Amino acid sequence: MRLLIPHHVTGFWLPRYAEDPLTTGSLGAGLLLDYAVAQFRDSGVYYNGEFLGGGPGVEIRSPYPLGYGYAGSAVVNIAKYVRLRGLSLEAFQMAHAAEVTAGTGLGDVLAIYTGGCLVVRTRSGAPGVGEAVGYTCPPLAAVTVHTKRLETAAMLRDLRTVLEVEGRRAVERAVDGDFYTFLETARRFSTAVGFLSKELDAELVKLRGAVGHYAKKGVLVVVAERDRADDIAERLRRLGPVRICELKTRAVSPL
Repeated sequence: MRLLIPHHVTGFWLPRYAEDPLTTGSLGAGLLLDYAVAQFRDSGVYYNGEFLGGGPGVEIRSPYPLGYGYAGSAVVNIAKYVRLRGLSLEAFQMAHAAEVTAGTGLGDVLAIYTGGCLVVRTRSGAPGVGEAVGYTCPPLAAVTVHTKRLETAAMLRDLRTVLEVEGRRAVERAVDGDFYTFLETARRFSTAVGFLSKELDAELVKLRGAVGHYAKKGVLVVVAERDRADDIAERLRRLGPVRICELKTRAVSPL
């Protein structure tokens, strides 16, 4: 069996911690991007050829690297637990619990499970406990640049106070599926928590054909008119490896 699993880059989030991993999570919103493909095998977990350890046999091929902010760890955990439990709610809950316990994510599994293009998380927790709504996106493209690796556990620890303050401010704007409100809220959050410098923000505002941008950890996301995406990608290559994907509805599905 092969499995398609979309990546997720959140634009803003408000952590919600509890004693139970299933009720721990985050409020916020983000975009689902291109798919990883998980191929089930006898043993071992591999991501783009890198051996990650033993356990349920899965081999994942993805257009995005681990450790930058593309929710790669959520993709890995979803693949592992679907390998064990099939495409069940239990599998996704186990994946969420693994993310929370390891400190590698709070809301990515819920967003990926929900599906859509813009996914707004309205209640924190695992699938079946938390709640999220998936919305369609305008016919645009996402130009992403992975600029630097940053461990999620360290980021959540070091930025805990500012994430609480700015995350609350962001979720109070009530995105409610409005795509352009999401982009502006994500941009403000990115600069407030330090993911996006004021200098780069000012430069991105001037890009012809760009309709919005934000950053999460080491990922820069520029949303662009599709016919301008190649030009924008070329302008951004000096920052790191670039990928373009069309914004459209995506969900976990067998291939």
